[in-house]
Amino acid sequence: MWYSAGNCSNLQEIVLLPMTMKINRNMHFSGNGHLEAELAGGCPPMDGQILTAGPGPAVFLQKRRLAVSAVLVLLCLSLIVVYLARRPSLPGLTRQKTAPRPRAEKVRPIRVASTDELLQNLRSSNLWDIGEQSVVPPVLFANLPQDMSDLDVATKKRAFISTLLPISLIAINEVAQEKKTLLDILDRLDGTEDTLYFDEEADWPESISAPEIDFLRRLARKYRTNSIEKLQLRVDVVPVSLILAQGALESSWGGSRFAAEGNNLFGIYTWGDRGMIPANRAEGDLHKVASYDSLLDSVRAYLLMINRLPAYTSLRELRSRTESSMAIAEGLFSYSERRNSYIEDVKQIIDVNELQRFDSMELGENFLRQPADMPATIISSDRITNACI
Repeated sequence: MWYSAGNCSNLQEIVLLPMTMKINRNMHFSGNGHLEAELAGGCPPMDGQILTAGPGPAVFLQKRRLAVSAVLVLLCLSLIVVYLARRPSLPGLTRQKTAPRPRAEKVRPIRVASTDELLQNLRSSNLWDIGEQSVVPPVLFANLPQDMSDLDVATKKRAFISTLLPISLIAINEVAQEKKTLLDILDRLDGTEDTLYFDEEADWPESISAPEIDFLRRLARKYRTNSIEKLQLRVDVVPVSLILAQGALESSWGGSRFAAEGNNLFGIYTWGDRGMIPANRAEGDLHKVASYDSLLDSVRAYLLMINRLPAYTSLRELRSRTESSMAIAEGLFSYSERRNSYIEDVKQIIDVNELQRFDSMELGENFLRQPADMPATIISSDRITNACI
């Protein structure tokens, strides 16, 4: 900054405090006639701390104008620097590197050997009293202990819900990210064609990048349709209360053999090599109960089955019109041979255990979603192909 010393009306000298400004004779200040004329006239450079005015008033006036002009130049430069420092980066010009945001696989799974260990982890993770809060810690249990049936009914129910709730929300989040990316890409497509083509002759808009085209290709393969309309119906979430209710019903609140040995919470069958043979399987039947590496894979398989099998077309149509788990449960007619009785059991579990209170809950902030500028990661269905889905 420049500061003046003395009375302005009788100014005899201009003092530079605390910094000096050196002006090159070759500098050009567009629009500043006084400064340009002064430099052209051979004004001595301002290398000293004090500029002494000449004996004539004209020289004094010129030097005063020079000082004021220099102050204005410095002020303008300062304002420009402040503006650029505070201005957000323009897209495409600079892209700051940010730490990768963790996805489901990056949440470290916890494997427990007993119910004592499970309950201890639930309490230390703030999951035991989850009903009193709306933010769910993203704690990922890999399995349920084999002694779940030894717990009393109330404790077993509470432990099952507290364990499965964050796992379900993580799986739901994965599908929600797929849907978000899908809708973002579809907004940039010509809406006159319902079928997605991925051959070499396919004509894609320039606004759709190669990674996004590959995303659509893998998504269409995963959900078994190239129809945009069907994709929008299939790539969607279900209420967490429905997941909890069906998991509880199919696994006896986590106490079944299939839950303990194969992490299968939903009674999903397979005809592949890997699986568990049911004790009551009729002679000649070849089906098995699918087994999974983790509880998360079991929930993923359940969501994929609901989202792509023709048997649950009515459920997906109901889901497109409502978010109520009680209403969506009506679409489970083909899930069990018990048909309507099964549906009523699911709805009763939701009602009696007040499971819909969990539908509005979200994962804690320390579970960061995938960056918005990247296509969602598609969880490969290869890891769950042992199931009949």
